[in-house]
Amino acid sequence: MLSRLAAMGCILAATALASPLAAAHAALKASVPAADAVLDAAPKEIALTFNEKIETAFSSAAVKDAAGNAVATGKPRVDAANPAVMHIEVPALAAGAYKVEWVAVGRDGHRRTGAFKFSVK
Repeated sequence: MLSRLAAMGCILAATALASPLAAAHAALKASVPAADAVLDAAPKEIALTFNEKIETAFSSAAVKDAAGNAVATGKPRVDAANPAVMHIEVPALAAGAYKVEWVAVGRDGHRRTGAFKFSVK
């Protein structure tokens, strides 16, 4: 009985210690344009806001058209005033669907990836 209680205590302690680590990964909170947005005019820039500061050297983003071809963009840059925000300058986009693929590395060093789509009328 005592060993069972000790084992349960160890499991609970491990779970409690691991929870903050799992929550520390960089995750996308918001974007401009928003995911699945249908825009009347093409954006000049895409902004990605993460839940924590991201590491400039290891974080990136790319924009692709509906055929999966890379759109020539400016180099993604992390905002100096708010290092949780990444900006990507984009050229004049034609009407159509686009996908933004991002890689973010947060303060814990873990690499997270994601993507979202938007379209221009």
